[in-house]
Amino acid sequence: MESWREQLRLKVNDSELSINEISDKTKIPSKFIEAIIKGEFRDLPAEIYAKSQIERLFKFFKIDPSIALEEYDEFISPPEKEDDGKKIENEVAIGKKFLNVLNSKFLKRFYLTVGVVSLFILFFSIFFLRPNGQDTESELVIINEELDSLVSEITEVNDQLYPKDKDKTTNSRNTEEKNKLSDNVVRKIEIIIQGESWVVVFDKNERILYELMQTGSYEFSGLSPLRFKIGYAPATDLLIDGEKINFSRAIKGATNYAHFWVNEGNEVESIRD
Repeated sequence: MESWREQLRLKVNDSELSINEISDKTKIPSKFIEAIIKGEFRDLPAEIYAKSQIERLFKFFKIDPSIALEEYDEFISPPEKEDDGKKIENEVAIGKKFLNVLNSKFLKRFYLTVGVVSLFILFFSIFFLRPNGQDTESELVIINEELDSLVSEITEVNDQLYPKDKDKTTNSRNTEEKNKLSDNVVRKIEIIIQGESWVVVFDKNERILYELMQTGSYEFSGLSPLRFKIGYAPATDLLIDGEKINFSRAIKGATNYAHFWVNEGNEVESIRD
C-alpha cells in the first residue's frame, strides 16, 4: 500500500500544477506545501495552523489526511526519556543540598563565633600584651579602624542569622521588580481580518500572545518588541497603539505570507524564513 507521501506526490504530479498555483488555489504558503509533501513537519507553523493546512491540502487532492495527521501528532509529542528526567532531578536535588549547606545556620553561627573570638584576642593584645611607652596616637587610630571593621563584619553576619527588617527587605525587592517592569514597553495591539487568513503573535520573550484564523477584529496587549506571522497579508490590517503598521516589505512574494518584528518605534523588520 502506498504511503500518504507517495499518494500526495502522485496527485501533485498528475495535477500538472506548480507549487505556486496550488498555493493560490488553497491559500497555503508555498513553503508549507513543500514541507507537507516532504513530510518535514518541523518547517510548519503553529500546531493549529499546521493541522488545518494539512487537511486543506489533502482535501484539495481528495486524499484521506488521517494517517498524515497521526504522524504529525507523534512528531509534536515525542515520548519523554525517563532516564534523562531522573538524571536531571538528581542533579537539581544535589545542587539544592549544596546551597542549603552554604546557607545553613550552623555555618553562620560558626562565622559569628570566629568573629567574637577574634575580637576578644584583639582586645587582649591591646590591653595586656602592649609594651610600655609605645602607645602613640597613630597606633590608636589604626587599632580603632581595625575594631570598627571587625565589629561591622560581625554585625553583618548576625543580621543574616537573625534578620529583623523583613518588611524592609520585601519592600526593596518589590521596588527592584517594579523598576524591571518599567523597562518593559506594553503595546496595545489590534488585528482586523477581512478575509481568509491566519495570524500568530509573539512577545519579546517569544511567548505566543495570540493565534487566530477567522474574520473579525481582535484587541490585546503584549511586551515590545513583537513578532508577527501573517498567512495572507492582503486580508489583514495591523494597528499598534492606534497606529496602522505598514508591513508590505515583509511580505514573501506571491504567497502573501509575512513574518516580521515591530519595535518600540513601530518600525518593521522583516524576518527571512
